[in-house]
Amino acid sequence: MPHRNRLLIVQPYIPSYRVPLFSTLKQLLAESGIQVAIAAAQASGSNAARNDDFTNLLADFLLEERQWSIGSRSVLLRSLSSTMHAFRPGLVVVEQAIKNMEALPLIFRSGEPHNPSVAMWGQGRSYSTRQNWVEAKLKQNLTRRADWFFAYTPAGAEYVVAQGFPRDRTTVLWNSTDTAALKADMSTVTASELDSFRSAHGLRSGHTALFLGGIDERKGMSFLLRSAREIGLVDPDFRLLVGGSGQMQGAVVRAEVSGVPVRFLGRLENRQKALALAAADFLMIPEWVGLVAVDSLASGKPLVSTRHLSHSPEFEYLVEGDTVVLSEHDPSEYAKAVLRLMSTPERLTRLSHLGRQNAAELSIEQMAKNFATGVLAWQSRIESGSI
Repeated sequence: MPHRNRLLIVQPYIPSYRVPLFSTLKQLLAESGIQVAIAAAQASGSNAARNDDFTNLLADFLLEERQWSIGSRSVLLRSLSSTMHAFRPGLVVVEQAIKNMEALPLIFRSGEPHNPSVAMWGQGRSYSTRQNWVEAKLKQNLTRRADWFFAYTPAGAEYVVAQGFPRDRTTVLWNSTDTAALKADMSTVTASELDSFRSAHGLRSGHTALFLGGIDERKGMSFLLRSAREIGLVDPDFRLLVGGSGQMQGAVVRAEVSGVPVRFLGRLENRQKALALAAADFLMIPEWVGLVAVDSLASGKPLVSTRHLSHSPEFEYLVEGDTVVLSEHDPSEYAKAVLRLMSTPERLTRLSHLGRQNAAELSIEQMAKNFATGVLAWQSRIESGSI
């Protein structure tokens, strides 16, 4: 029999940015008598190249994974049977992604005798990955079968409600990174550290950009490198710091060697990330803006991006003209937008101030509280028999 006070969260893998959330959520729910366990596989494919897999450190259950390709899509199957037998959760949270096949039998048997109640968490609608109408319909149907939905953002919640999911069984998480830790790390960066860092990389205040994220084509790296080259031809003081790892980091290194004004820093964590943000004047993320939007707001570093369909729901936290500068999705137009921003330091200052103001409500602590509140409401509805 499932234990109604046990919650299992199933993940493809555990990236480093999720560690504070899951650790905090475990503590919060333990205070209400709910034991939380995380089941995850190890990162594979392009995710493995990002070097941010903390599965071995945090997962309570390590899942075996098999992968198939169907056309241009990949389908993943992780075996959950031994985990379910060992932990016997009464509540299970799975990702809202049709490629994660292990969720299907759980969803279809949710609420049946001797089976756990199943919730989904995710974006609500598909943002960064384009879906055909069959895939979109399948995702909507699966979502409606869940007993609860944890949406990353308000817009995601509104979308699933518009598709027929009950509003009173929806929780908005306000997806976030650990903004408190980032602000604390940035506050400890000294003037001498900053001077040394700038000197080592040939940086000039007012002319320094930073890219943060996975270094792969999903993030528009070819586009970014072309734009950086164009900016450097106009402004020889311009430098683009590149923080991250991924399948295209070799291309970044080759671009730097060839004279493109980029400086490859590798994967950045904690104070290294804080130092790079302190040295930068703004962020350059042309495509697939996701949780980096939270880093932008919390650090007070405006983000320069493009009008592109790949952006994730956290892009909605940004306001054009206040906390984000947008151009058309063209490398030359993007370069022009960056050059205009660097030529108006008073605009940079204003955008930085507005970013810090808008970041006030975004934190891991608040996200974990929202998650825990939703879990308790979900459990209460089960006990009352209304689910």
